[in-house]
Amino acid sequence: MTRRTASGLVATVLALVTVLSGCSSITGSVAAQVPTSGPIEQGEQVGVQREDQFIRVIAREPRPGMTPEQVVQGFLDASASFDGDHSVAREYLTDEASRNWDTAAGVVVYEGVPALTPLGDTVEVTASRAGQIAPNGRYQVSGPTAQIDETFSLRQVDGEWRIDDLPQGLILSSSDVDRAFRSFSVYFFEPTFQTLVPDSRMIPVVGPGLATTLVRGLVAGPSDWLQPAVRTAFPAGVGLNIDAVPIESGVARVDLTANARKADDRTRRAMSQQLVWTLRQLPDVQAVEITAAGQPLVVPSIPSPQPRDVYPGVDPDAVGTVATAFAARPDGVVRLDDGAVTAVPGAAGAGEPPLVSLAVSRDGQSVAGTDAEGSVWEGRLAEGAPMIRVRPPGTPTGLSFDGSSLWVVDSSGGLLAVQADGTSVPVSVSGLGKRTTLVAAVPSRDGTRAALIVRRGPRTGLLVGRIVRGSGASGAVTISAPVRVEARLAEVTSVAWSRSDTLSVLGAENAGALQVFDVSLARGAVTPRGAPNAPASLAASPGLPTLVGAADGLVYELDLGSWTERVRASTPAYPG
Repeated sequence: MTRRTASGLVATVLALVTVLSGCSSITGSVAAQVPTSGPIEQGEQVGVQREDQFIRVIAREPRPGMTPEQVVQGFLDASASFDGDHSVAREYLTDEASRNWDTAAGVVVYEGVPALTPLGDTVEVTASRAGQIAPNGRYQVSGPTAQIDETFSLRQVDGEWRIDDLPQGLILSSSDVDRAFRSFSVYFFEPTFQTLVPDSRMIPVVGPGLATTLVRGLVAGPSDWLQPAVRTAFPAGVGLNIDAVPIESGVARVDLTANARKADDRTRRAMSQQLVWTLRQLPDVQAVEITAAGQPLVVPSIPSPQPRDVYPGVDPDAVGTVATAFAARPDGVVRLDDGAVTAVPGAAGAGEPPLVSLAVSRDGQSVAGTDAEGSVWEGRLAEGAPMIRVRPPGTPTGLSFDGSSLWVVDSSGGLLAVQADGTSVPVSVSGLGKRTTLVAAVPSRDGTRAALIVRRGPRTGLLVGRIVRGSGASGAVTISAPVRVEARLAEVTSVAWSRSDTLSVLGAENAGALQVFDVSLARGAVTPRGAPNAPASLAASPGLPTLVGAADGLVYELDLGSWTERVRASTPAYPG
């Protein structure tokens, strides 16, 4: 693989492929192999197995007679090698600069080829900014016009130019990040401690062991952005007793500080759920042994080591008891079950009134939609249950369910939560910026985040905000701190949560036709999935086929990469 410079400072790569066996539940024989003695291993030396192809850059050291521009370019190239704490990149620095350079201060990510401008003993580096990785691994997408503008100062050491002053952290290309980092989640709880919520992190595959890094991130708590919306079961002061999470015979061993033993059974169980779900992402982890200062941290009715699949009830991608699709037709709302098309009970199934849009509650017991005049209707799916008009004729732009409340976005960008008794409560949405109007708000199934479609002038875009729920009688709900999660789409018309960390989006790139895209919240990666002709609406759910309603009056299903006709209807929807 050749790197970005004509001087060819870095040109050699080595592909290392590790093939790991598939994951299965722990057996009694595995449990019997858990070591109870032996030396303690350092965190930097354990848990570094990886399941996919890794390309290691072999960095090239400085050559005699390099110009300041060449030195800076060589440093940027060598920074992509993580071996020895970027030991080769440090050869381009003065001794003092090397001592002061904090490689853990985060990563600035750029696209394309950077421009280097020499100005005497300084070099200006400019590039299109793609995003940044915080020290805790959280990735933030930059806007489409964002730029990197950094200055490197150099001086001569023994007749050779070396960098003497530089930005903290790393400056890497998007391809460098794709090669050297992998996306993982550390898991926290939504406020009721019923469902886990992923906090996505980008973690280097070279360096401290992945298991160790993940548990460090977990006990440190959620990212600043997510923290107001989630909870952790780890009491204050509980951390790793030994800064290492070794993996032996499929068992990850986590030794917490002694104060973890003070936790009650409920807290111990919740801490274990967070640990098991965080570590089960590693294919070589079949179970997790949890101790506190070397003593077993007992969780009633749970075996030790704890199998990777022991806590299905907190699955962040569980779809609940209603794992089926619904669709609106002129003659009523129908349910799509294993190829069968069945009218739902009540007035909704009889088409009273006919709906042209559709949303279904998380429990699959209520539906809402708009009629041809723009009135909003809601009703239970039960025999004899009526549809009740909850909003008069108008131009609502988005409908979705947040638990038992129906979210309605009106044409002015206001968001209302319609309660079961028909009363409406405003939902505050802050941080959108001037001249930006909310078009739709779709809460995640865990209720901690909301996918937002917004309009700025003629363009629509995609943001994700956190949901904070107030305590007390009012229980006010706010959506705040919206962040950009992709930078490719010029138009967004519909969005749904396909997984707890992935959005399905109906949109278009510049001058492109509408199609379906998968958008990863971990990195902002955008993956096109195509679409049938004239797509108009979208539905997605974890583990279920993505559905698109098209202008030809048909609902199509994404099946093995192809769009196939599912049912004649206008709008598909999944519960939640």
